[in-house]
Amino acid sequence: MLLALFVGILLGGVGALLVYGPTLPYAIYDPYAYILLATVVGRTAAGFGWAVLSSVLAAFGVLLSLLTATLFEPGDWLTRFGGNGATMNLTIVNLVTLGVLAYLAKRPGRWGALAAGGAVGLALFEGIDKMMPGPEHVPGFWPWGTAVVIVFALGMLVSLARGRERACSALVALALGAFYFVFLAGL
Repeated sequence: MLLALFVGILLGGVGALLVYGPTLPYAIYDPYAYILLATVVGRTAAGFGWAVLSSVLAAFGVLLSLLTATLFEPGDWLTRFGGNGATMNLTIVNLVTLGVLAYLAKRPGRWGALAAGGAVGLALFEGIDKMMPGPEHVPGFWPWGTAVVIVFALGMLVSLARGRERACSALVALALGAFYFVFLAGL
């Protein structure tokens, strides 16, 4: 548990330093290093309660280091988190949900496949946010950043889903990604 907190603090500190570099490496690192942490923490948890607790600690570790880094820079610290506190809260909820879904993906059968697909779908949300016009849009994210996101999502799918259930997990992830794309595009 404490390892999840300390690794979250470390990853958040690296992310706070990368914000001063080029936008594309930071855009790829920012959500996906934290998503990988939440996935590993949830997948290696001994039980459901431990998955929730470890995921919360990892998410708060990331948030704690990013908030601490904002003390050393002038200006509005809230702009780093999307301009409001709701985005910050949503980030915590997403990371904890990813950890819990990664734990639930260990279950055999369709429930494990649905959980794995849900986790991959949540990871795809971040890539779609950065690709589509809006507050999270990163110029130059298409096509290279999107290719990294797709490879990351496929890696998550292979590591979380089991055997023949990977097709079900892939369909769930694609359905979630398509729904979110249509929602953002306003079609």
